[in-house]
Amino acid sequence: MAQRDAENLISKLRQMGEEGLSSFFNEVMGNDRLRSGFGRAGERFMANKQTFDRNVETVLDFVNIPTKKDVRDLKARLDHLSSQLLNLNIKLDRILAHDDEKIPGGAKPKRKRT
Repeated sequence: MAQRDAENLISKLRQMGEEGLSSFFNEVMGNDRLRSGFGRAGERFMANKQTFDRNVETVLDFVNIPTKKDVRDLKARLDHLSSQLLNLNIKLDRILAHDDEKIPGGAKPKRKRT
């Protein structure tokens, strides 16, 4: 009986346009069996999606291909390192500018190349 109700509602949904969509959802939310059925289906869908995502991640790890999460984590680390490098450059420029003020005549010391 619930299968038949669901098929009737789906066929109604296909016939309706956007204006009937809200009335469809009101009808679904009014029917306790359909509401609980949609809830269970949603829960099963999310559980299956999580299992699928874990399996895909395992396969990608096995063939040594980074996941989106790996790439995001790496980008965050690179951004952090880049900001630290910028801070070090700013500090070095301040130290060099301070040392230039101490040297009489404003002559800059020559750096040795390595």
